[in-house]
Amino acid sequence: MVVGIVIGVVVVLGFLYLFVDREIYFYEGVHLGPQIQGWLYDRWAAEYDKGKRESQARDPEMLARPLLEALKDMPQPFVLDIATGTGRMPFALLTQPEFKGHIIALDISLGMLEQAAAKLAGQRDGVTLMKYTTLPLPFPDNTFDVVSCMEALEVMPEMETPLAEFARILRPGGVFISSRGTEASGRKNKVRSVAEFTGLLQKAGFEQIQVIPWWKWFDRAWARKPGQSTPSGLHQLTEALRCPGCGKTSLEAESARKLRCACGVELPISPEGIVIYPAQ
Repeated sequence: MVVGIVIGVVVVLGFLYLFVDREIYFYEGVHLGPQIQGWLYDRWAAEYDKGKRESQARDPEMLARPLLEALKDMPQPFVLDIATGTGRMPFALLTQPEFKGHIIALDISLGMLEQAAAKLAGQRDGVTLMKYTTLPLPFPDNTFDVVSCMEALEVMPEMETPLAEFARILRPGGVFISSRGTEASGRKNKVRSVAEFTGLLQKAGFEQIQVIPWWKWFDRAWARKPGQSTPSGLHQLTEALRCPGCGKTSLEAESARKLRCACGVELPISPEGIVIYPAQ
C-alpha cells in the first residue's frame, strides 16, 4: 500500500514537473494567468537579453531603419510598444538620431521594466515606461501613429483579441509592426503559418501586410491600418492615458512620484520612473 502511494505521488509530481517545465519554457507562463506570468518575467529579467543578442544585433536593420523610413514624413511620431520587455524596440529607435518622437512602453513585469529603465537611462526623455497587466488598453481609439508588439503574441492567451485592440488604438494610416513565431520556436500549439497569421491580421482590420524572415525563432510582420489621418500630435503619456477611475484623459504629473486625475485617482511612479497602472 505504502509503495503504491509513493509511486502514485512520484507519477503525479513527474506530470506536474513536465507541465510546469513545458509551460514555462515554451509558453512563458501564458496559461498561469497574468500575475504569475508577470512574476516569472520578474525572475528572468536580469538574464533575459543574453539569449537575444544575435537577433538584437540586427535591430537597427530590421526594426528601426524600416520604421523610420515609413515615418519619414512624420517628424514626431507617437509610438506604443506593447510587451516592451527590457526595452528592445525603444532602444532600437531612440539610438537612431533621426527619431524625434515619443514612445510609450508597456509591460506586465516590473522587473523587465526596471531593466528597460537602466538600458534606456540616456534616452529617458524619449520614452515613458508603464506597468500594465490586461486588455483592453487604457487609450482612446486612433491614438498612436505606430503600435508595435514584438515576440509576444505567442505568449498571450490568444491572438485575435489583442490584434483587434492594437488596431483600435492605431490611427488610420498608422503602422503596426509585430512578429510571427516560426516553426523552429517549438511552440507548436501557438505557431501560425504565414497564411494563417496574415489572415489574423486581415481579420483585425490591417492591410498592406508583409511577413518576412527576421531570425530563427521569429519572422517580422508589418501592416497598416486602412485609411488616412493626420499624425496624432501627442507627445506624452498624460495626453493619451485614460484614468482608471473616471475614464477621462485628464491625468497630470503632480510630482516625480505620481500622476493625479481631477477625480482624485492617483497612479504611483516608481523610483525608476515607471508608471504603475492598477490591475483592472
